[in-house]
Amino acid sequence: MKQPLFVKNIPIDEKRISFLEKIVSRLIRRQQKVASAIISPYPISNCVMGEGVKGEVLRYMFACGGEISKGGIALDVKPKHNAMVVLTIKNDSGGNSRSYTVDKKSLVFESNIKVKQFDKLTVTFYPVDEDKIKEVWISLLWIPVVKDAKIKNFLIDELDKEGLIE
Repeated sequence: MKQPLFVKNIPIDEKRISFLEKIVSRLIRRQQKVASAIISPYPISNCVMGEGVKGEVLRYMFACGGEISKGGIALDVKPKHNAMVVLTIKNDSGGNSRSYTVDKKSLVFESNIKVKQFDKLTVTFYPVDEDKIKEVWISLLWIPVVKDAKIKNFLIDELDKEGLIE
């Protein structure tokens, strides 16, 4: 049978006080658990095929702000001469661009480019004319700002039951 916490007109004894302190200390420990959430990046990619591929290989407009964390480019053949890939961001206040040298068949690059809502991305591929590139794959990882991400709330106990908290 459940025992009432405080019975009227009866003083609280030491046993009851120690029991309450034990419960409070357990609750405090539970409050100190921290849960981390993963905001997965969104892939942005495209492939262009044809004879002598060059020029724009990808265009994209961002619905909300965020960051392009990294990217990669894959070609059908290793370029004989260094090719170049240029990421250009355009917006109402101007824009900026970053270029990367492509000297192998595939390349991964860190970009860390901040983007705002309605920024427009253009990726341009510039091979040396002698190189006949027939296939260009481009992929970027974009991480939206947290305020625009969908946030789900879970009780710590639910996460603990699922084994998601260590």
